[in-house]
Amino acid sequence: MASELRHTLQRLNAHPRGRDAVAAALYLLLGIALLQFGGFRLSGVAVFAPSAGIWTSETIFLLLLLAMAALATMRSTHPLAMLAAGIPLVAVDVLLGTSLGVVILFSDFVYCAFRYGSDRGVRVVLAVILVTFVAVGITLVVWHGAAVRYAPLALQWALFVLLSALWGWNVRSERERTRAAMAQTHARSMQQLRQRVAHDLHDLVANQIAVAGLNIEAARLTASAAAETGEVDQILARAKSGTDDAHRELRRLIALLTTVDDVEEAREPSVSARRLDDLVPSDRRLVHTGEPLEAALAGMPPRAAGIVVRAVQELVMNAVRHGTGDVELAVAGDEHSDAAITVRVSNRVAEAAAAVHGSGIGIAGATMLLSDVDGAVVSAATDDGRWHAVVTVGEARDV
Repeated sequence: MASELRHTLQRLNAHPRGRDAVAAALYLLLGIALLQFGGFRLSGVAVFAPSAGIWTSETIFLLLLLAMAALATMRSTHPLAMLAAGIPLVAVDVLLGTSLGVVILFSDFVYCAFRYGSDRGVRVVLAVILVTFVAVGITLVVWHGAAVRYAPLALQWALFVLLSALWGWNVRSERERTRAAMAQTHARSMQQLRQRVAHDLHDLVANQIAVAGLNIEAARLTASAAAETGEVDQILARAKSGTDDAHRELRRLIALLTTVDDVEEAREPSVSARRLDDLVPSDRRLVHTGEPLEAALAGMPPRAAGIVVRAVQELVMNAVRHGTGDVELAVAGDEHSDAAITVRVSNRVAEAAAAVHGSGIGIAGATMLLSDVDGAVVSAATDDGRWHAVVTVGEARDV
């Protein structure tokens, strides 16, 4: 029952015209009930009270109620127009002595004008209300005879209008604050998503292009040492040049990705520790020490293990691109915790003239990913000319 009611309310909120029609019908039923129980001539001040034939005060009150209820069918879709159209009807109602049903409907019109109206329209309504209050106040002060008789009526209507306007303004302000907070949250989410997509491109695409380029370069150098390989050398040189251009363009796109909106969430990429050796060109080796990385990750959740592998891939690629010689990979788990692991990647730093300067995107991405699994990455060069990078997850021991 509760779920059906909630579903019905959601459908009404999604269709303003239907919601307004339901509200108008309820207001009409309430107004008719109030007329039956004597909810009219409340002010005690009636300019005229017709009683000829069917055109009695009760009949006119009912007609006014029906007209106000008809206007209420567009209370949220055209709030300012309905408020303007309701003012003459309210004026007639006041001249007859005021009925409670019309007062309630007009108060709702004022509320809707402040809640649903445009910014410019709300300013106009607010100005009209202030001018009306000032004009009525001056009239009551100048016209001494009317002050005693009409001051209570003016005060009552001032309270009706003021309370409805304040209520509508409060709901409008809360809606604006909620909308601003949601926009801010959406902007942060989109920024995080853009960063994630950029790091995914870097880790899963750019690194592979770099590996292909390194392998092609190694093959070209090997072929250059053999006899009569000029044509092969030219082909491999062109291939190497193409991968270098693709790599540069991809990095440029990664940098521009931070300005792109409406990026949809991608599925978690599939990574494997078995492919770490493929990141090292054929003329160099990945030297494993300690326990196998896959064995050390066996006790971790798949997502956390994938993040660790991606971080290690980035460190291995940095060692390949920015260093020389073989790359060492040392892995140590923790016998007391399946979720604790330390991975150290080290190699000899290339000479300054041959070193390739990176953008830092990869390390930043690895740091961001590891923070989701209570991990961290630290890298630095030592005095012995080697570069060391350490990935730690949990309270793992040193290696």
